[in-house]
Amino acid sequence: MIKYILSPKGIILLAFAGAVVAVSVLMAWSELGFAGTLPDWLTDLTTRLGLHGMIAGFFNSLTPGLGNDLVEYLKGKGVSVNPKSTASLGDYGYILFMGVALTLAGIGIMIIGREDAEEKTVLPVKK
Repeated sequence: MIKYILSPKGIILLAFAGAVVAVSVLMAWSELGFAGTLPDWLTDLTTRLGLHGMIAGFFNSLTPGLGNDLVEYLKGKGVSVNPKSTASLGDYGYILFMGVALTLAGIGIMIIGREDAEEKTVLPVKK
């Protein structure tokens, strides 16, 4: 197992897995409205674990750079939010990050699946 993980294919798969996790964190950040304002239940949970300051600080640090860029990108693409609806630009950001995460996961699955398919199609040679 360790030999497979340290192979070039294993390192590529680990990189894809890390990218999917990173984009999944960005999905949560965008759903929170590009800020670290966590809902009450999550604030309570992260406070009990001693992680609230770190998580909220990380999300808030993303807001000035990446958050503003995403808002400008979405507005530039013509996304507008009806003030009477419960939707926000963060919901559209969530959709973008979900698409990226699914694409990266799909590529990783194809890499693994191709190897499995090749192994199963190899027939033993009769002597």
